[in-house]
Amino acid sequence: MQPRLSVVVPIYNVEEFLEECLESIAGQTFEGPGGLECVLVDDGSTDAGPRIAREFAAKDPRFVYVRQRNAGLSAARNTGVRKASPTAEFLTFVDSDDVVPHDAYERMIASLDATGSDFASGNVWRLNERGRSQAWQYKWLTAPRTRTHIARDLDLLSDRVAWNKVFRRSFWDRHKFAFPEGKLYEDTPVMIPAHFLAGSVDVLSDHVYYWRVREGSITRRRTDVKGVRDRIAACAHVSAFLAEHAPEMKKTYDTSCLRDDFVYFLEGLPMGGPEYRTAFMTDTAAFLRRADPAVVAELPVDLRVKWQLVREARTAELIELLSFERANGTAFQVRGAVRRSASYPGVGKVPDKLARLGRRELPVVARVNEARWVAEGKLRITGYAYVRNLAATRPGHSIKTGLLKSAHSKGQFRRVPTKTVAAPGATEQSRQRLHCYDLSGFEMTVDPDQLKTGGRWRPGNWLLGVVVAGHGTVRRAAVRAAEGASAQSVVRELGDGLRLTVGFSKGRLVLRVQEYAARVDAHRRDGDDVVLSGHLPGRLRPTALRLTHKHAKTEFDYPVSLTDDRFEVRVRLADLEGVAPTPHLAPKEVEPPHGDRWQANLVLPDGKLKSLAAALGLPPGRYAARPGRELCATANDQGQLVVELTRQPIADRVVWGADGTLTVEGELASASWGEADLVLRHSGRDEELTTPAERRGDRFSAVVAPGGGVLREGRWYAFLRERSAGPRAAGAAAPRAADGMPVRLLASVSAGFPLHRTVRGREFTVDRRFGDRLFVESGSVLNRTDRGAYRQHRLRTGHYPARRTQPLTDAVLYFDGDSPRAVHEELVRRGAGVEHLWVTQDQQTRVPAGARGVERYSAAWYEALARCRRIVTAGHLPEFFERRAGQTVVQTWHGAPLKRIGTDLTGTLYADHGHLDALPSLARQWDVLVSPNRFSTPHLGRALAYDGEVLEAGSPRNDMLFAADRGKVAERVRRELGIDPGKRIVLYAPTYRDHLAYSPGRFRYEPALDFGSAESVLGDDHVLLVRKHPLTAGRLTGARAPFVRDVSGHPRTAELLLIADVLVTDYSSLMFDFAHTGRPMLFHAYDLEHYRDTVRGFYLAFETRAPGPLLASTGEVVEALRDLDAITARHAEAYAAFREAYCDLDDGRASARVAERLMR
Repeated sequence: MQPRLSVVVPIYNVEEFLEECLESIAGQTFEGPGGLECVLVDDGSTDAGPRIAREFAAKDPRFVYVRQRNAGLSAARNTGVRKASPTAEFLTFVDSDDVVPHDAYERMIASLDATGSDFASGNVWRLNERGRSQAWQYKWLTAPRTRTHIARDLDLLSDRVAWNKVFRRSFWDRHKFAFPEGKLYEDTPVMIPAHFLAGSVDVLSDHVYYWRVREGSITRRRTDVKGVRDRIAACAHVSAFLAEHAPEMKKTYDTSCLRDDFVYFLEGLPMGGPEYRTAFMTDTAAFLRRADPAVVAELPVDLRVKWQLVREARTAELIELLSFERANGTAFQVRGAVRRSASYPGVGKVPDKLARLGRRELPVVARVNEARWVAEGKLRITGYAYVRNLAATRPGHSIKTGLLKSAHSKGQFRRVPTKTVAAPGATEQSRQRLHCYDLSGFEMTVDPDQLKTGGRWRPGNWLLGVVVAGHGTVRRAAVRAAEGASAQSVVRELGDGLRLTVGFSKGRLVLRVQEYAARVDAHRRDGDDVVLSGHLPGRLRPTALRLTHKHAKTEFDYPVSLTDDRFEVRVRLADLEGVAPTPHLAPKEVEPPHGDRWQANLVLPDGKLKSLAAALGLPPGRYAARPGRELCATANDQGQLVVELTRQPIADRVVWGADGTLTVEGELASASWGEADLVLRHSGRDEELTTPAERRGDRFSAVVAPGGGVLREGRWYAFLRERSAGPRAAGAAAPRAADGMPVRLLASVSAGFPLHRTVRGREFTVDRRFGDRLFVESGSVLNRTDRGAYRQHRLRTGHYPARRTQPLTDAVLYFDGDSPRAVHEELVRRGAGVEHLWVTQDQQTRVPAGARGVERYSAAWYEALARCRRIVTAGHLPEFFERRAGQTVVQTWHGAPLKRIGTDLTGTLYADHGHLDALPSLARQWDVLVSPNRFSTPHLGRALAYDGEVLEAGSPRNDMLFAADRGKVAERVRRELGIDPGKRIVLYAPTYRDHLAYSPGRFRYEPALDFGSAESVLGDDHVLLVRKHPLTAGRLTGARAPFVRDVSGHPRTAELLLIADVLVTDYSSLMFDFAHTGRPMLFHAYDLEHYRDTVRGFYLAFETRAPGPLLASTGEVVEALRDLDAITARHAEAYAAFREAYCDLDDGRASARVAERLMR
């Protein structure tokens, strides 16, 4: 039988993700006559992808394997269409690193069967290693749209990808669609015409596709010359198509290109090289010449100015504007009091009509920080409101009035008492340097009696807004959450079956007067049943409780027993246990469900359903069910009853202690939990703090001491995790298994949040998000007067220049690093008679004895830069720094370069040309550059754009390796780390990967070494010390103490080199340092070709000069460690040659030579 659906999958070097992709297709619920076929087109892959594809084809007759010479994605897709069954009714495409939800094709084809449309499209998840998020291109897709068309639904202009669609094959063939071969961004020239040529289209708001966003993927290469040219050409092709077939739509489409498509590449202009900048400026200018001039006039002011700069080829000003905008968002200066216009730093005059501001371009920013019930049952709402880009530094700049508007009765308003208060946080949170909003704060007090109509409360919603007057303008806006943590519900009982809920709808603050038919206030176990009981406040008399399991499509009805104003219902535990747990059908990166939730509704005599409320203080009510789960009945953050089978812990007591510790206590399933730890995990850096949890039956308790730098700045979510009794398993499920269970909050506890406390110079806030997820916010250690872009700009442009006019102080300012630390110790040993200042950051820096810490970006730090006579650094100083007459700056750098750096990256994929352009001015800040060996001297000078004095002194950080007392130091360090003297110490120190960037200068740690596998072989007689590169962040997945120790925070790398018996690295400069010890080195070069040819490249022939074996897998590393003597002997000659070539200057006196030059 012919298949009904053909799935085309082009494959090229995606072995890591291919199997999951194909499994998601094989597991589709779409069945019926014919089912599906999957055509796998191997586009000349050179990895294991072809083997995986052939194996799938061999075991599943629906899969067909086709191989062709590499010709690109478009050619592979076109081949797949030709090879697919021409009589199949439907056609779809999947990229081989993506994932298709299990029922996506069933849903889309069902829609097409019902409507007869030419194709169906659906919503998209964006998928990366952190999980999933809504793809921004489809944020508009909140409701299904059937039999629609792009001509009457302009949102579809952003629906430009091929893989979230199912086409009728007859429609595809009738219009002879084909993807343009040899081009990137191949989807747009086909998808937009398809939308216009279709009779109608179905658009599903449900998600039908997981789009994996990989670092380094061809669609993410923002500064690729071919990429920008192909994208602009694709848009120009569609624009020409519309000019011929739908001229009335051309202007709209051109506008969307200038608003969306080209902006991605526009924002990459500062990072791009000369060729990229020329390509972008030339091709977009040509597009603008072909577009209606009115297109630009209809854009927001920032884009109007940018495209005018493109038209006039003012590249330098455009880059200045983009760099400003990257740091300051939507900020601009406002010129004129009546006819206002925008002005940007670094940008000259532009036509008045383009810079003039409309009313919508000066919007109100109104945010709520906290909503809390206070005395006399009133609600206090604090936040801030201002007109964006108009300062609020005087009382008259931001006069505010709060308003409550009924969502049901038109024109019904209530005025809310509002007073203006100071809100320095508003300026800080605005993330821009131009405007101060310190007097934009408000404090509103809402009396629930205000919501009464005719003397009583009536169910309904009230929207909170604010009117802001100032600078000759009056604006009104809805009050929204400042961020996710403040967008949480707050519930208050009003009596008589009514409650007031403060919540958010589409980001807007809403007060809801809600009526409930019944409220559960107790539960108990009675034999095999769980009995729920509660209060009936009104006349409604329910007949049954209905529990519905959405995924299993199962429901149970249980009779309600009534006694006066009380009710009771018995739930059979066996019914719920008999329903299979919800399977985790999403990709492995997506957090799995932590239980099976049942929707609880009351059934009324007329068959209608009413939701069931719960008392806020209702205890969790844990009742043992099947192994590993228990029935839990409690209230959610909105006061509704939640019934679920879970083993998730619930915190019912969270308090700050007088000593600055935080205690978290709660309940868990005693039968399904072993020994556990409370884990606080940083949301942005994937780092964690682990604290033992004390168990007493079904209770747990943990005490966290977060101060003193234990928790770096940011948000830390709470989890409970069982301790592993053996090496943690590797594989796809390992990261999620190691995550633990999120700690939920009992509703009555969260009602008292947030909890604030200052501990050892840092502000901490305990709060919740996602309704009931517990987290700790670790604030900035800077004074409030130093925080945020605005105040930093004032320090940089006012405070720093003023301090430069004052006399220099006889002090040395050190920027933290191994070599500066060694130079400091040398100066202290000499008794240099100077003050020592040490730059600290976020309480993460250990200040050496004899030095005083100066927090980076504080006023004191700016003053130190301006007035210290001597500065020692191992990296770049800030761009604003100007070396004064009499100041001496020593640049020690941070190691001999193996991988290419600086200007030697020009024209490569990961080069940031904005940074490269700044290198000459950064290099002029230095008096002397310290070279660690003669090999490095020419490379450092060229790569860092430095042509000044070079001191070939050796590396100060290596002096310890030659010290007379190095044996004693090694003994002390081993003792401090608690390492058994009989164990071999392996130091594992990988470098970062440019293609795994979180943001500029910050990279994801890649767990390339399988710690669990290594422990299973080496755990008895080895200990593995892991030192992550300072620019990386992330957990050591699968690591378990005492075999693995994270020593990334150890202050002296040389101390770790001293105790290490063997070094395992990849391309880290530590190899040059460790070579001085003469001990063996192993190189885990699992991605050698990619790193060498695509990412960085090397300054030496690494494959032939490496002083040890190049190993491709954890197994090879473990085997080499087991046979270390033989490995050492085989590489002895290469090791000796390496030392002779690259260890020529270090002799233990590098710090002395640098100190002499510094103090000269």
